Amino acid sequence: MERPDRLFGRIVRREGWYAWLGWCLMPAGWLYGLAASVRRKWFESGDRQIRLPVPVISVGNIEVGGTGKTPVTIWLANRITGMGYRVAVVARNFGRRTSSCRVRLDSDDVRKDFTDEVLLLAESLLGRSSVYAGRSKTEAAIRAYRGEKPDIILVDDGFQHLGLHRDIELLVLDFASPFGQGGLLPSGTLREFPSVLSRADHIWINRIPTGMSAEWIKRRLIDYNWKAPVQFSRVMHTGVRLVGGGTLSRLPSRTLLAFCGIGRPESFRNSLEDVGIRLEGLEVFPDHHVYTVEDIEHLRRLMESTGASGLITTAKDAVKLYGLPGTGDIMIQTMNLEVKGAVPELMNDIQHTIENYWTRKREDRDDID
Repeated sequence: MERPDRLFGRIVRREGWYAWLGWCLMPAGWLYGLAASVRRKWFESGDRQIRLPVPVISVGNIEVGGTGKTPVTIWLANRITGMGYRVAVVARNFGRRTSSCRVRLDSDDVRKDFTDEVLLLAESLLGRSSVYAGRSKTEAAIRAYRGEKPDIILVDDGFQHLGLHRDIELLVLDFASPFGQGGLLPSGTLREFPSVLSRADHIWINRIPTGMSAEWIKRRLIDYNWKAPVQFSRVMHTGVRLVGGGTLSRLPSRTLLAFCGIGRPESFRNSLEDVGIRLEGLEVFPDHHVYTVEDIEHLRRLMESTGASGLITTAKDAVKLYGLPGTGDIMIQTMNLEVKGAVPELMNDIQHTIENYWTRKREDRDDID
């Protein structure tokens, strides 16, 4: 039986007879979009959202699958911290731990409580920003405020989390499919109608391939949102390190076998080939896959059968390999974002939002006195 994620991919891309299934599911997609619209209007009307005493930024998208929100959240948290503000990051956790808490990477056993995205956030922001996670992002945000008293809270994948008031909505679009594929769920990848782009305060076009421009997307965005400043970013290869520690001084000269469990696996393949890493193949696991000893043994056998000299994976996948035997020599591609566009407008908006909160707090204290 075909894996659900691969079946969904065929429907979205309208491959073969799956095209008919995709078209048949379109009415269900319209109903899904209508329900999402009603839900959004219900939360945003009246006083149904929880407002925290600190500003909240949502980093979200309108698609299922990966658009690179987490790297954008990491970049933004580091940039705000560099401005001298205290930042707390909130994410939803689907791991074993259900209650909201601060993520502490104390041991490999603790790591099993959290998902790959949560672990990637905690590792990448270690020593700079605190990360809180739980089944409820609102509860995690409340704990983050009480525990850290930050100047600002970032919510990873927060655009559809409507129970929490957001001061700034940052929407991340993927260059390959900025307006989704195949329509709305379940016939396509969209979580809401594209018209919801009008709610964004800032729009971020991510993963622009080398040598290509996203100006055509910016022109299309005018139909939905002509006010929001637009940021652009491309993912840049910065090196290769090992799961067991250490980095490689130069790129591997022999072919490798790549593997990953991310929303857009082809983006990983392209990023490796763009810097000259030769591949024997790409083994794709479901998004957010939890790796086991059996998976590593399978990859070793596949590596030997293809003649590859080693294994390479993403940083997001690597956080799930720590503690597994036989993974120390697996290579990890390290990446960074090259960001251009309306970055000054975004950072000024964030700074003004924080300062406005501070001003209101001082005025409230003066009124009490």
